[in-house]
This record gives sequence, C-alpha cells and structure tokens, in this order.
Amino acid sequence: MQRGSEAEAAGVRLILVYKLIKAALQVAAAAVLLYGARHGLTAKLTHFAEELRHHAVYAGSNLLARAILKFTHARHGIVWTAYAALGDACLSAVEGFALWRGYTWGEWLVVGTTASLIPFEIYALSRHLRAGRVVLLVLNLAIVAYLVNRARHRHVAPLSAVRGA
Repeated sequence: MQRGSEAEAAGVRLILVYKLIKAALQVAAAAVLLYGARHGLTAKLTHFAEELRHHAVYAGSNLLARAILKFTHARHGIVWTAYAALGDACLSAVEGFALWRGYTWGEWLVVGTTASLIPFEIYALSRHLRAGRVVLLVLNLAIVAYLVNRARHRHVAPLSAVRGA
C-alpha cells in the first residue's frame, strides 16, 4: 500500500457514507411526502401557513409561511418534490455503489453531478447569502477537487511506471 493511500481511501469512504445517508434520507422524505399527499398534507400545510401568517410576530415566521404557501399552491408540489427526492436518491445510491465498488467511472460520476450543481449554488448565494448554502458550496467544491485530484494522480502513476521501465 502506497503512502497516503489510506488517507485517500478514508476520503472516498467519507463521500460514500455521505452519499448513502443522503439517499436514505431522501427516500424517507419522499415516502413521508407521498403518504402525506394522499392523506391531506397539502391542506394541513396550507392551514398551518395561514395560521402562522396571521399570528406571526417575527419576520422569519412570515417568510416561512410564504414559502409553505408557495410550495403548497404549486400544482402537485408535494408529489413532484417527492419524485424529485426519489430521483436524486437513486442517483446518490448509484454514486455510492460505484464508489464502494471502486469504479473509476463512479468517481467521475460524482464529480460530474456535483460540479453541475455548483453554478446553481453560486446563483442562489448571489440572491440570498445563507450560511447553509455557503457550507454546501464549500463541501461540494471540496468533493470535486478531491476526486479530480485523486483521479489525476491515479492516472499519472501508471504512466510514470511505464516511462520508468
């Protein structure tokens, strides 16, 4: 085992665990949303938002109420959100599986999907600066940089061995 390879493996394991936990949480959220959509969750959320708007004291409460109302008034908002969560959960599970199996294409899949979201995250940050969004952007940038660097080193090592022979 080469020096530093244990640290590299630990980095991939962290990303793998993150992807699998994310997938499990998204499946759970989708199940709750789909169950709720069939059992009046939209009406309950709308009622909650209306009550919150009428009795809210803090500006944050009004923003939350407005966001809930916008979400519940969108055509099939809860159902489409559940389907989107399921789709992203499937993608995260495939990424996690590919990382677990050590497939190089899995690392590039994670790089591609994660990097494709960075422009949207930057746009969202430019509209509303939030600490959570900054943390998400930094985490995604770190994952992309780490996996690109890892793949680059894995590609360069075999070439240097061939040239040295």
